[in-house]
Amino acid sequence: MQSEAWDLVAMDVDFNLDIDIPEFMRLVPKDTTILDYGCGYGRTCELLFSKGYNNIIGIDTSPEMIKRGNLLHPHLALSQTQASTLQYPDDTFGAIVLCAVLTCIPKQQAMVDVLSEIKRVLKTGGILHMVEFSSETSKTFVSNYGITMHHQEPSELRSLVSAFTELKFEVIKTQTMGGNIAEAVSYFGQKTHLTNHYSCRDKLGTLGFPGKG
Repeated sequence: MQSEAWDLVAMDVDFNLDIDIPEFMRLVPKDTTILDYGCGYGRTCELLFSKGYNNIIGIDTSPEMIKRGNLLHPHLALSQTQASTLQYPDDTFGAIVLCAVLTCIPKQQAMVDVLSEIKRVLKTGGILHMVEFSSETSKTFVSNYGITMHHQEPSELRSLVSAFTELKFEVIKTQTMGGNIAEAVSYFGQKTHLTNHYSCRDKLGTLGFPGKG
């Protein structure tokens, strides 16, 4: 996830994409064990903590982001992860948050791998809340911070999470970090016995991202 590039801007960048707190609080009990995958400097973890969630783990591939997060929020459990395979047993978390993470993964296979791991460590009945920038036409570009970004069409994002049971899917208005008007997908899904038995990796040939990966 471009950790070296993020290290260079870790002390300067301010993320702005928000999760849907009212819906999250409706679906996720306060005592749930939560994973914030790609937590950056812990902004979303701190928001959840302020709402009464105490069992939160934040992980990110950028050591400098985690360093900033630990300075800002020493009461949070933030740590660096180096591998795409998570070091947690199956069915560990009751909820997982993915906020502007796929946006920062320009390669299709890496996106698929992330979601496969998320599904593995999410408990049956657990909630996935994903918020990702989107656009009418899929595009890859370099941000003002020098980070390669990828905005997907809403239908592409929906395909990526098809292994979960969809609870809510909406396209919302937001802003980029540069202040430009943008759209994002806000999604809630559940890992249930009724979900697609194929893994996210099995969807690789049907996601519609020609030329990527």
